Amino acid sequence: MNAQTAQQIANARRTCKAYDPTRRLDDETFGALLEALRLAPSSINIQPWQFLVADTDTTKARLCTSMTGADTHNVAKVMNASHVIVLCTRTTLDNAHLDAVMAAEKSAGRFKDDAALTTRKQHCLSYLTPLQQDSARLNVWAEQQTFIALGHLLMAAQIAGVQATPIGGFNNAALDDELSLHAQGLKSSVIVSLGYASADDANQTLPKARLPAEKVITFL
Repeated sequence: MNAQTAQQIANARRTCKAYDPTRRLDDETFGALLEALRLAPSSINIQPWQFLVADTDTTKARLCTSMTGADTHNVAKVMNASHVIVLCTRTTLDNAHLDAVMAAEKSAGRFKDDAALTTRKQHCLSYLTPLQQDSARLNVWAEQQTFIALGHLLMAAQIAGVQATPIGGFNNAALDDELSLHAQGLKSSVIVSLGYASADDANQTLPKARLPAEKVITFL
């Protein structure tokens, strides 16, 4: 892929506003998207997330209990989609979680010896420990990583020819209660619907509209 192709992919992507409920992602395609999500980057590779998949009417309906009032317009985007993912953020990041990350890095062959692993862990702790002592800062920082994963998924979907809808219009607290997320040390951050656009989705053919580059990009 070259720079021109990357720009074309970004320009072609549209948020899906209406899904075709008769079309489902095949297992290979959805599996590839889950893997792209798993491979998303994060600060110090901390991966402070958990991804919850709803792929049946029953499980998707549970997500929709958090979409009331002004958010009810999102219900169809969930129920008619093929698969829906709730991107959750961990509410605590203890040293046991860091140890799991270090073990994964060691298993992948990223350290030439144990000394290199120790140096790496000390570096991560120097960054993570102050955050562990300030839960408000930790929560903001951790959720920022989850939204990086969101962007990774949206672009992967476009490359795979799959339409996607990032959804922030839901009651986080209600969804956290519905899925018992607090007991799992998680909180819901954003929902993503995946599937294929309906012929009724006019957004797929509308021109893309963004502010001009000179309004949003500044060279220092």
